[in-house]
Amino acid sequence: MNQEPGLELEVTWQPFELHADTPEEGIPVAEYFELPEERVEKMHEDLRQRAAELGLPFKSPVHLSNTRKAHILSEFARREGRLDALHRELFKANFVEGRNLGDEDVLRDVAARAGLDPVESIRSLEQPEYAQSLEQALARSQQLEITGVPAFIVEGKYMIVGAHPYEALRDTLRQIARGEV
Repeated sequence: MNQEPGLELEVTWQPFELHADTPEEGIPVAEYFELPEERVEKMHEDLRQRAAELGLPFKSPVHLSNTRKAHILSEFARREGRLDALHRELFKANFVEGRNLGDEDVLRDVAARAGLDPVESIRSLEQPEYAQSLEQALARSQQLEITGVPAFIVEGKYMIVGAHPYEALRDTLRQIARGEV
């Protein structure tokens, strides 16, 4: 369903490890950023407001997950044609349910909810081909000098970085489509 007439978009997810140094078991957000919990809540306020404007549920994560396994699972889901479904479930698990995306039991459940075979999904975490695919994609992100998320690469030459209001992103995409940028 196209909600924006005149905009035909094809989305290709690319992995990016925002906090690659996060311990494998994860870490409380406040501890990772060395901030009081009240300050962390303020950091999430903008996201909470934007989610509310769009009618999306959002719960401030209190635990920062190491997302490497989730990214490897995403490469498996890409090859299985279930990447969009997996991403929706990963976002839900993290930003609505507050679950640890580094935990294999969580990933097994998320994979099943996304329509993937949960046993094969967890096996994929140990298969070198998916880790190699992830490394190649991460190298591409480095070449493109991506340093934050979200980052949108449009027509291979325009980069939009950051969580912008929907209208601003839509208007910028329309300008690019009309050749005004």
